[in-house]
This record gives sequence, structure tokens and C-alpha cells, in this order.
Amino acid sequence: MGGEITWLCIKDPTDPDVGKYIFTMKLYRDCDGTILSTGAVNINMWGTGAPLTTISCNFLGSTDISPVCNSINSGNIALNCQTNPVGAVEEYVYQSAPINLPGTPPVTGWHFTWDNCCRNGAIVNLLNSTGNPGFTLRASMFPYTDPTTGLVLPADPCFDSSPTFNESPKTIICSGYPFAYSHNASDPELDSIRYYWAQPLDDFVGAYDPDPANNNPAAIPFDGFFAGPPMYNYAFNQPIPGNVNMDPVSGEISYNSPISGNFATVIRVEAFKCGQLVAEIHRDIQAVLIACATMPGGAVNNPPDLTNPVGSQTWTQTFSPTGLPSFQCTVTAGELVQFDVIGQDLDLYNGVTPQEITMEISGGQMASDYVTTTACLNPPCATFMDSNGVIPPLISPTTVGGTFQWQTSCDHVSFDITCGRVSNL
Repeated sequence: MGGEITWLCIKDPTDPDVGKYIFTMKLYRDCDGTILSTGAVNINMWGTGAPLTTISCNFLGSTDISPVCNSINSGNIALNCQTNPVGAVEEYVYQSAPINLPGTPPVTGWHFTWDNCCRNGAIVNLLNSTGNPGFTLRASMFPYTDPTTGLVLPADPCFDSSPTFNESPKTIICSGYPFAYSHNASDPELDSIRYYWAQPLDDFVGAYDPDPANNNPAAIPFDGFFAGPPMYNYAFNQPIPGNVNMDPVSGEISYNSPISGNFATVIRVEAFKCGQLVAEIHRDIQAVLIACATMPGGAVNNPPDLTNPVGSQTWTQTFSPTGLPSFQCTVTAGELVQFDVIGQDLDLYNGVTPQEITMEISGGQMASDYVTTTACLNPPCATFMDSNGVIPPLISPTTVGGTFQWQTSCDHVSFDITCGRVSNL
């Protein structure tokens, strides 16, 4: 189905591997498709002066990331890799040992790729004239000039991590409902990031070349016409029907698709340090839109509603083209950010039993346990829990809620290497 490649720069001076890189690759597969390797895999490295040709990554484990449902009360069969694999999704994680990358990337960058055959034959928005196309995952590292010296920094020892995606890909969605989602990327150094749509790539032989004039591997053409009804003209920046829109700053993707199907999508995230492009990552993922069942009697099963944030900050509300709201606020470093979020779903199973709601949170400013304020890359960390101290995922019938809290500080405002530019999270 796809995946992504990222890297981490080890900066802890007490770590014996300080100055080295750790590469991580995540692969997403259809549970009714080909089983992926549980052995080591190689990421290929390309570009002028590249110190390595391959980076070996060991298999860390796999996780079923299919949506969870109450199969007893709903009457629907839960998707999972063991008993109902058609449409279920599994995440495989591979990671390298700490490595050095001597040298300096050229202006065109060092590139990291992994390719495989084949994409899901059920994908409807790509042309399939020569059999199922493959896919190539890619990420790129670019040179950085220190503004204070005018010198290009060598890549060894490392000084920069790539952005990472904090949200697991939500690949299985009900059609016929407005939907909004973000891959939720953040950068460990607080470099500015920006989101773009990108082309899905085929697998390839020979040398990797991202130059559009040479284009190896080739971009897979989109099916420019879907007869419908209704009719759609798919493109790399319109890969999903339903007026799909992406905010380039927040990365929020919204749409309301009236049809079901499997749709290939690729997101590119660029990171800028002092205005210079230093890293670029891609997430290639398949969106699976399914016609979800109605409730007994044919009643529509409505999605939960979220309240506006309730707290001391002043929030600005905006709406996506699909009509779903987003909220943002501006705070001063040192200010405590605190607000409540409440979700509610009044629908009933069989007209009697309340439906359960699950509330989760993700972000680059959270510790893995959601409550520790020192266990993130840029503490103080944000926290999230309900009124009883229960941490996510929060699960409750009809109504669920939690409190977000973040003590901001000047450490959260990046003036990386004295360039004087405030960065975003």
C-alpha cells in the first residue's frame, strides 16, 4: 500500500553514537495482500558523493492499524488481519543501526529510496495499462549553509533530523461523510515545514534520478477521467473524489466523497532551516473509502461531534471546503495553554445501546505516555487526559472528553543557528 522513510540525528552528548543517523522505514500493506519481509531490508542511497549505496534496516515489528469497531452491538464484522483481512491494514517498521554519513550533500541532494512491486490492483485513480504498477518510497537530504559563517556544514557529524509523521495513516474511511485528517508532521529541530501533494512513483531499475527531465522511476499517470456517475478528473493534487483540499501549512486534508474505492495518494513534507530546504519526506498511502452500513431500520449512522475548545485562549475558527471546522490561537511564550475537548455521539445501536466514542491525540510535542512533561524532544511537553487521569485512547459511550495542557516556554521558539527566524511546530 505504501509507506515512508525518515531519519533521526542523535544529538544527546551522553550517547556513544552522538552525531550519527538512525533511519526508519514504515511500510503499510493490505492484510489480504503479499506478506512483507520480517528480515532486514535495504534502503538505497543516491546522489553525488553519497558515502553509502545501501542502508540496512532491521525489522522491528508489525501492528494491525485497522479501525476498531464493536462487532457485537453493531452487527458489522471488524476488519483485522487475522479473521477479516479484506480491507484491513498492517504497519511494518524497519530501522537501521546508528550510522555516519561522511561528506556533504550536493545541491540536488542525497536521496533515499525503497521500491517494490506491486500496488493494489483495486486502485481506481491510476492508469493500469501494463499491469499493476509498483511503488517507490523516497526521502531527500539537502546541504545547509551556516548563516553565521557562510560555510556549508558537513553531514558528519549530523546536525539535522528529518520531519516525522505523528499520525498513523487513516486509510479506511466511510464514503458519503465530510472528513478531515492531517498526517500531523513535525520537525525535531522546529524547522519550518510545508505540505504538498506529490506524484506516486513506479518501481524502477537503474539509477534513481528525480530530475523531471530524466524521471527514473517514472511517475504513474492518473486516470484523468472517471465515468461515474458522478464524473471525476483525477490528478496527483486531486487524487480523491469529493472536492479534496489540503492546507499547505497545517497539512489538513478534507473531502466528502460520494463514492467508494481505493485511491493512491502521496504527501510531500519539506523542512526549511533558516529559509533553506534541508529535508524532504514523502508518505505514499492508499485511501480506502467504503460504503459503511446504515443502522437498523436504515437510519444514517452519523459521525461524532466535537465541541469548540473551551479554555482561556482566544480561538479563531475556520472551515474547510467540506464545512468541517478547525481552530487556532496565538500564544505568548511562557503562557499556559489549557482547554477541554468533548466528543458526543447520540446514535444508538439497535435504537437502545449507546455507541462508543474513542478519542485519541497525536503531535510532536507529546510524550509517549501523554502525561510526562520532560519526555519529548522540546520540553516542557504537552499533556492530555480525562478528568479521572485516564490517558488516551479515551473510550466511553455517548460522550468522551479530555483536557489538553501545555506550559509553553522560550525553548519552543526556534532561532536555530542564529538565523533569527521563528519556526513552526
